[in-house]
Amino acid sequence: MKRINKWIAVLMTALFLMPVCGVQAEDTEAFTIDDTAVLRGMDRSWYQGYMPDVSRNRWNLVIPVRSESAAGAITAELAVNDTKKSPFKPQVMTVQANEETKGLWGVRFALSVFPDQKNADYPCTIRLTGKDKDGNPLSTEIPYIVKFRGAKESIEKAAIAVTEVQSELHVGEEGVIRVTLANPCSATIIENLELKMNDAAGHILPRKGETLKIGTLPIGESVTVEYPVTVLEKANVAPHVLKMDLNWTALDQDATYTVNNTVSISQEIRLEQGGIRMASSVVAGDSATLTLPLMNMGKADVVNVLATVSMPGITERQSVLVGTIQPGETKQAQLILSPAKDTAGDFSGTITVECTDQDGNPASFELPVNLKVEKPVQTETDKTDSGKKEKKEQTSPLTLALAGACGLLLILLILQGVILRRKLHRLEEDKL
Repeated sequence: MKRINKWIAVLMTALFLMPVCGVQAEDTEAFTIDDTAVLRGMDRSWYQGYMPDVSRNRWNLVIPVRSESAAGAITAELAVNDTKKSPFKPQVMTVQANEETKGLWGVRFALSVFPDQKNADYPCTIRLTGKDKDGNPLSTEIPYIVKFRGAKESIEKAAIAVTEVQSELHVGEEGVIRVTLANPCSATIIENLELKMNDAAGHILPRKGETLKIGTLPIGESVTVEYPVTVLEKANVAPHVLKMDLNWTALDQDATYTVNNTVSISQEIRLEQGGIRMASSVVAGDSATLTLPLMNMGKADVVNVLATVSMPGITERQSVLVGTIQPGETKQAQLILSPAKDTAGDFSGTITVECTDQDGNPASFELPVNLKVEKPVQTETDKTDSGKKEKKEQTSPLTLALAGACGLLLILLILQGVILRRKLHRLEEDKL
């Protein structure tokens, strides 16, 4: 094996290949990497951990290429995805390879690199082209990462960004915390990434082990992961500060990053009702009081509690604001139903209770309400008074007529008496 320079380059293949071949059957690659073959210039197979080497500022790589359809020589080109960050000197980066054994070609690169290379990862693409025995073109593109290690300095400091944290956690229930992680680096791959979370209050516990293994986070990419948790029954309905520990490997060095994020714990609204309390019937013209006990069985305030009754024929809509009900507290919703005096019969309606939690999430329930309205019952006194009134109403006109006639007659009699007196007085004067 050749002497290894202080810079060791490791060339890794991705799991997925992207073949481009017009004559190949669907799902069949024109060229693949044979990770079990050992060719000249290799000390072990790719499967066993083969690594390219750098000697005298020259980067050497051997790729065993397998093809079932290629015939003759094939061409391989190495292209750095970001040419501005290429570790290679300007040069021709295309090589030809001949078939070494049946169906196996040995692709060998020997490229010049800058002598002041720093530790970094460089995404690249290997383009393999050739022809089959009928002259039809074959082509496959294979993504690669060229890694330089062993220098005193790195091209950049590895970092991870927590871009978003989402959760929907409820008391006494299982849930997940969704975390979006991003790799903002331009030449550093994050590997062996792990996530741990810890609630200082001890109310949010990991559900499937404390450590979530994420794996590799490529350059410039992001990933959203779900961290399964269990929220205890004793958990406070309030924001909780979660400590997030991230551990990973970058440029063959271990790194950690700790960040705090706040998540909220809520509880499903548990507003219970104690049953409607109201007389089953009411006399027309009177009032019936409807009372509904409301109990908060949860651990958080229930706010904006509003009770509304609707009973067509008696009231279309009548509401009362109960307000805020604290945990363990009971409040009464009271409404008054007042049927008109000319109302009678059986009436049905509903009472609706609406509320929200502290986050503004609404809840409501509805109960049926029935009420019988009866006509007023007349007593003997009422009947007597009513008869007198009726009699009075019937005799009053006749009485007035008779009174008027009597008055007129009395006036006539008085006038006649006056006239007679005058006549008598005159007769007496004549006699004298």
